[in-house]
Amino acid sequence: MSDFEDQWQRRFERFATRHQADHQVSGWSLAGLRQRVTLFERLLDRGVLVQGGRVLELGCGAGTYVRLLGKRGHSVVGLDYSLPSLGRAAAADPGHLGHYVAGSGYALPFPSGAFDAVTCVGVLQVLAQPEVAIAEMTRVLAVRGALLIETLNPWNPMAVVRRLSAFSQGQPTRLRYSAAGAVERTMTAHGVEPVQRIGVVLPPKSLPGFAEPLGRLGLQQMLGLTPGVSAVAAHAFWLLGSKR
Repeated sequence: MSDFEDQWQRRFERFATRHQADHQVSGWSLAGLRQRVTLFERLLDRGVLVQGGRVLELGCGAGTYVRLLGKRGHSVVGLDYSLPSLGRAAAADPGHLGHYVAGSGYALPFPSGAFDAVTCVGVLQVLAQPEVAIAEMTRVLAVRGALLIETLNPWNPMAVVRRLSAFSQGQPTRLRYSAAGAVERTMTAHGVEPVQRIGVVLPPKSLPGFAEPLGRLGLQQMLGLTPGVSAVAAHAFWLLGSKR
């Protein structure tokens, strides 16, 4: 494991040890998690996942999406490398809506084609070799299965500022930014055809109160689905694909 990855694993272990709330255990802002959950529910409402299918949530953190999928009748496995995070996820799931497994995204402990869908939110940015994890996700995905991957947008203005600041100080960036097109090409190389690219648009952290009105007005969804605008405005992209 690289120093970069080791630092992040220790951070996630600290988050889970010190916090109770899902967003804090997973290292999100509250607005960030709420926006992602809303987006995820809209995708489920559209039927992008096979009803009652087998789903792997890679990097499940506090188990937010595992419980959501379980409530909708899916058979879900949440995998994470942070044992304290898995403990929080299991404690928050007394009804056993999901199963929780410790493991690495670089070597998933499942046979090929084991899942009808694989979701991976908030993980690529803390991996030194995201292409290896993507290869493993596609391996365990069944033919015609759905793959959902999140990647941070390197061209968001705040991301550009952070990277320039780190460069000027001779420091590595705290997070990895993988361009959506590059991730989609890796998906394609492993037999997954990109279907849709959705921008995740969040209010500035200094203005968290804007999240609710933006959501009510539908502006976040509109901005996230407008290619030219989302290329800059999106904090991250959700890449949806289907295995050939």
